[in-house]
Amino acid sequence: MRSVTLRPLIPMSDSERFEDKPASLLTKTQRSRIRDGFADQDEHQRRRDQQQIRERVRAGVTDFELLADYPDRQFELAFDDLDEEEVAAALADARLVTERLRTLHGIDRDRIVDRASDRSTAVSQRLADGESLEGVELVPAATYRQQGRAAAEAEHENRWDRRADAILKTAAVAALPLLLGWFMDTVTEQNLLATRVDVALVMGLSALVVLAGFAGVLLIKGAQALKHDIIPGVRRLRHEPGAVVSDASALLRRPGTKLRSVWDEL
Repeated sequence: MRSVTLRPLIPMSDSERFEDKPASLLTKTQRSRIRDGFADQDEHQRRRDQQQIRERVRAGVTDFELLADYPDRQFELAFDDLDEEEVAAALADARLVTERLRTLHGIDRDRIVDRASDRSTAVSQRLADGESLEGVELVPAATYRQQGRAAAEAEHENRWDRRADAILKTAAVAALPLLLGWFMDTVTEQNLLATRVDVALVMGLSALVVLAGFAGVLLIKGAQALKHDIIPGVRRLRHEPGAVVSDASALLRRPGTKLRSVWDEL
């Protein structure tokens, strides 16, 4: 009868978790010594162990050349007993280590991306079990930063645009009593503002909300125009006056084309 190994119900500590792992880049002893900061060793032993760890780390990192075209199925089986959070944490640490190595050696990120893209193309041509390569997205550093800035700016602008829309909707709802009062005055030919105090109060409050709403929208849109259009335009005029004059002359030369372009962008 086949024996079954049951996992312990009590969560393992960091020490037990590392000691339970098989040897890989580091031996179990090396893991323990790194975790303890080489506390129980003298200077000679620490230097010896650190040299051995450096050699194993270098050999392990260069072994990724062999793992680049390792079958997907083998990767799935290797991490089959880890949940998604554990895999994500391990990948995050691996990413941090590789980025530190790249920074220490002064290697440009785009150079790494280009080499990885070339390797991905070569591996995908000869690897039968490598569907994961189709989902790999290697983005250059400049593109990544540009996308991040664009996403942040879009989120910031959308947030204030949503606030402006909410204010406009509030002003539109507040304008309903004004329209209703005007309609009733027109139909009944009565001056409700003069004869009904409650009606006058409601319409006065509605008018204040409408005015405050339009003022708020004007402030938001004015601030956006100041930040994104006026200030950059003034700076460009100061630093590149020739380019600004050239753009203005181009607009004046073909106003019809420019107007059609603006209409298409609306």
